[in-house]
Amino acid sequence: MKKYKLGDLIEVTRGASLSGDFYAASGKYIRLTCGNFDYHNNCFKENTSKDNLYYTGEFRTEFLLDKGDLITPLTEQAIGLLGSTAWIPESGKYIQSQDIAKITCKEDLLDKKFAYYLISSNMVKQQLSAAAQQTKIRHTSPDKIKDCTVWLPSLEKQEQIGQLLFDLDRKIEINREINHNLRARREQRRIVFSLCRADAVNGDVSRNFEAMPVRSLREEEARYAA
Repeated sequence: MKKYKLGDLIEVTRGASLSGDFYAASGKYIRLTCGNFDYHNNCFKENTSKDNLYYTGEFRTEFLLDKGDLITPLTEQAIGLLGSTAWIPESGKYIQSQDIAKITCKEDLLDKKFAYYLISSNMVKQQLSAAAQQTKIRHTSPDKIKDCTVWLPSLEKQEQIGQLLFDLDRKIEINREINHNLRARREQRRIVFSLCRADAVNGDVSRNFEAMPVRSLREEEARYAA
């Protein structure tokens, strides 16, 4: 294990300052906010808390992110948010705003997947929390992130660990999606059953027995793994 400052391993860039005059309820581009971080599961999520998340003004193309870009918040709008990480899920859609930092790894020293878990580790989160500006809504900065101290194994070990954790997260995500769909189907069947029971009183149940897809758990796993 070797000791580093994060600044020796990564570049951290702040996003664009976007004018509120161009916030919109629809459009081509979505501005990223801290609401895009699922800090309980340390992953990206769509922000559904606002209805003006699109941006219709001009911005520099360097702030339009690509799939697989690594981001972290610079503002703590909820306790525990600083140090969270997320992958951008789609290219050409999300604008990096000023509350979001983009992490670029020096790939000869730090594996990108390993960095995802390193920055969100308790070791880094505790340092960010201690150094955060003490206001009602706390802030960090690219320089404060780069000032964090970390210990790293060899690049080969980083790649092995990063890929293992990435694969485990993918399996968890697939299982979460399967469970969500199974719950939705159970609710659908419950509604249909209630309608059929109500119609049975009136002697007509046929109109509610429409064909409904039935998949086994194994089929669901195969479908989401594809």
